Amino acid sequence: MSINSYYKDCVKKRPTHSINTSGRDIISYVSTDIQGYIGSQSDNQYIEAGKITIKTRYKFFTNHFDIIEGDYIVYLGSTYEAVGDMKNTANLNHHGRIYVQKVENVKQVI
Repeated sequence: MSINSYYKDCVKKRPTHSINTSGRDIISYVSTDIQGYIGSQSDNQYIEAGKITIKTRYKFFTNHFDIIEGDYIVYLGSTYEAVGDMKNTANLNHHGRIYVQKVENVKQVI
């Protein structure tokens, strides 16, 4: 069974920036329908602001290769942010993997 059989419908949202008439940065999102699958998670410790923090990241598999760091993925009602570079798994050009982390309270994205 190929990984494509596990794919779910989801949406990639890429932030775009523009300046309004008063000089303020306005963020809007370009949505693209894609399919993908969230796989295993990893918990790692990081030091942020002098404190040890545990971050959970997930592997996101998709056949859509145009995902960059900072893009958002809406998957099964939850929002995730891409936190790495897309990798062409097995170098076969039929699916890739990127790490994502769950984000909450992002009102502009949903």
